[in-house]
Amino acid sequence: MLAVAAACSLTGLVLGYPYLAELALWLVINFACLLGGFLIHEGAHALAGRRFRGISSFVVSSSMFRFSIAPVGRLYGWQIAVMALAGPVAAAAAGLVLWAAVPGLLLHWWFWPHLVFLAPLFGDGRSLVVGIRHWSARVPLHAQPPEAAGEAQ
Repeated sequence: MLAVAAACSLTGLVLGYPYLAELALWLVINFACLLGGFLIHEGAHALAGRRFRGISSFVVSSSMFRFSIAPVGRLYGWQIAVMALAGPVAAAAAGLVLWAAVPGLLLHWWFWPHLVFLAPLFGDGRSLVVGIRHWSARVPLHAQPPEAAGEAQ
């Protein structure tokens, strides 16, 4: 991504087309917001998880288009629900702050869609459902590699 932006900037400067440098800056800023949204999202899960005793570790999984963390240990259902909510809500809150600070840039749209991850179709939504269903019970958490998680569905 940064290589494409650098190539656009350099080409624009050499050929005398300043709009290519503007395009490069736009690409870098939007990419930073996209990546920043996911870093805030997963970081909030980790911070929320660290507040609760019962998590022994986190397993990080990533692919070309996604990365996520999964806790290992035992938590009460309500703690699982709080952890599930923490990521999407933190990313959306960051978008709200960005919108309040610079509403004309429209960069907040990279952050607000994280609330969609609370739908049961996604891992956060499934965790939220498990947390609500087992609100006061201790639930064992076993992180699975993405391949195994896909086979279990």
